[in-house]
Amino acid sequence: MIAGKIRAALLAMGTLLLLNACASTHMRDVPEPIAATKPAENSATLVLMRPSFFGGAIQSSVYDITTGNSEFIGIVSAGKKIAYEAPAGKRRLMVVGESADFMDADFAADQIYYARVVPRLGVWKARFSLEPIPASSSELESDLKSCTWVDNTPASHDWARANIQSVDAKKAEYLEDWEKGSDKPFIARDAGQKARP
Repeated sequence: MIAGKIRAALLAMGTLLLLNACASTHMRDVPEPIAATKPAENSATLVLMRPSFFGGAIQSSVYDITTGNSEFIGIVSAGKKIAYEAPAGKRRLMVVGESADFMDADFAADQIYYARVVPRLGVWKARFSLEPIPASSSELESDLKSCTWVDNTPASHDWARANIQSVDAKKAEYLEDWEKGSDKPFIARDAGQKARP
């Protein structure tokens, strides 16, 4: 009985250490950002979250590629979420791991939108996809609660600058095939929720 309790305690401690090791050291934990509840004027907020711990040792970096440039949003580790404020209108987002994957959105001003960063099996390490979550989803609340807020630091921006060539190479390799596909994830204007007053 005592041996079982010791084993359970050691397993719990090991799991906590593993989960902490999986988080990006480039990002910092923060309280809920204002943008998560109230975007700036003529803007919308996209909350990107990664509730799954599958592939937890591999980081997923997310970009806005609407202009053709890869504009760094942040690194979304397992169990983390980040609020990205963007101008209302059409946007194209990209997530990078072993490969690159994409999602289009059409944001309405003063709305909050949600998407999961979903890990999947890759050849050498995890690949990731972006999966829209309607604000009406029954799973949204538990996904949000299972993740803690993070934000960028000078170290995350340094990492993004140092890795931009690799990121752009993956974008060039995978975007054309994605555009030819028929099952492309999309966030519609009416899939969000009104910002809090």
